[in-house]
Amino acid sequence: MPADTPRPLSTDEVSAMVGTFAKAAVRARDVGFDGVELHAANGYLIEQFMNSVLNTRTDRYGGASMEDRTRFLMEVVDAVVAEFGQGRVGVRLSPFGKYGSMPTDPLTEETFLYVVEQLGRRGVAYIHLLYELLPEGNMETGVFKPRYLDHALLAKARAVFPGAFIWCGGFNDRERAQASLDTGLVDLIAFGRPHIANPDLAERLKHGWPLAVADRSAYYTRNGELGYTDFPAYTIGSAARGAA
Repeated sequence: MPADTPRPLSTDEVSAMVGTFAKAAVRARDVGFDGVELHAANGYLIEQFMNSVLNTRTDRYGGASMEDRTRFLMEVVDAVVAEFGQGRVGVRLSPFGKYGSMPTDPLTEETFLYVVEQLGRRGVAYIHLLYELLPEGNMETGVFKPRYLDHALLAKARAVFPGAFIWCGGFNDRERAQASLDTGLVDLIAFGRPHIANPDLAERLKHGWPLAVADRSAYYTRNGELGYTDFPAYTIGSAARGAA
């Protein structure tokens, strides 16, 4: 579908958007979800407000002050926690990420640590961090080059946030995941791409079975049920689809 021409939201529209997040939380709760995760990463709407270079607004959601450029996220968190309760809301963050052509922000570290502390005060259950950063640009133009969050920064975040931390990005085997857990800086590891080609990923990791690697072209297709959901479970004695 063709995208609308981008334009700044009015102050009232931003405030109304907070209500939209709250309504989505209500619907998730009503159909039985245990909690929800708010996406404030990867260059999407919430992160655009938090970037002091990109956010040139001059209203109460403006980028000139820490409180203002993080206000949208905090209002959304408060609204969603009010619906689900404390301990049932997570937030995904990607400090230092440049995905979606996000500009370099010299205030990233102080903004990140402020956000982490504020989320802890609001009863957020966990923070889901993009440990291996996505490439600059987008999926069509970006080139994956391993870049990881600094452990010294993560230790500072650990000290001010009482909840759990989840890391994702670049975790392709059990050994690397366990090594990260052993640092004491993270509580849970999220597997993304490996779960596409390995619907039985947990069993493969448990038993040390080889992992298949999904063909990226099969991630999202318009060929009916072909791709993404049709990778088979591991069968002992036979090769799984994809490269092990």
